[in-house]
Amino acid sequence: MRVDTHIYAGYDVPPYYDSLIAKLIVHGANRQEAIKTMRRALSEFYVLPIKTTIPFHIKLLENPAFKKGDISTHFVQDLMKSEEKGE
Repeated sequence: MRVDTHIYAGYDVPPYYDSLIAKLIVHGANRQEAIKTMRRALSEFYVLPIKTTIPFHIKLLENPAFKKGDISTHFVQDLMKSEEKGE
């Protein structure tokens, strides 16, 4: 697991910050192991007081199609559309 960022404890995030304040990178022997590692890392990753996309990424990792690798360049867009419809 690796975190690339420029922020640190006590860092004051300006009101017009770049949305990429940190990048979390994991790997595993296979897709399932990498997903498991990423879920754990995201569940232990705290960024306060700003909102993050961590809940979205956790939901993404739980998606059956994503778990199987059955994805395309439209995967996130299609996922968001289906959630808007309540599917």
